[in-house]
Amino acid sequence: MRRGVSEPQPSYSDDEPRKSRTTAIAAAACVLLALPFLVLGPYLLNAKARVELRCQPGGVCLLFHSSWLTRDEVASFAMKDVRGVKVDRTRAARRNRVPIFRPTLVTAHGEYPLFFQWATDEAEATRAQAELEQALASPGGQPVVFVRDDRGASLRVGGAFSGVGGLLLVFAAWLGWRTRRHLRAERSPASA
Repeated sequence: MRRGVSEPQPSYSDDEPRKSRTTAIAAAACVLLALPFLVLGPYLLNAKARVELRCQPGGVCLLFHSSWLTRDEVASFAMKDVRGVKVDRTRAARRNRVPIFRPTLVTAHGEYPLFFQWATDEAEATRAQAELEQALASPGGQPVVFVRDDRGASLRVGGAFSGVGGLLLVFAAWLGWRTRRHLRAERSPASA
């Protein structure tokens, strides 16, 4: 080697295609990662956690289960078929095995839970039982309306899953845009 003469620097043009390939792979990975979140988010938002009972005096009772996305009629029966309301009691699956409670509407056609989630407070379940029994027993011409909404948890979790999936898709779109920029940069020196 002669002094004062610098050696030619290696060309890194071979690295340029790797940039586009890397960002394309990252964009595809983000899309694949977003898919479970985008499936589970709406699934969790569709938890039928709102229970609604509507009875017309001396007429028909309709029981609905609703989610943030849909509303289904679960049962339809005559008000005279209602036998009463009972409170189911069981043990939680947790270690401390505390009792949990849920009021259930008893009809001639079957039993229907009135809470989506079991309550840890017995007073809450018995209060719902007493209110509903009083409303069903009143001879007046008042319609009976009972609503229990436990959709808050599904909104938090399902909304979080949907949000993460959406953010991953936005990030994948940004990576796709970067991939196109890298491809243009790779083609421009090749054409020159």
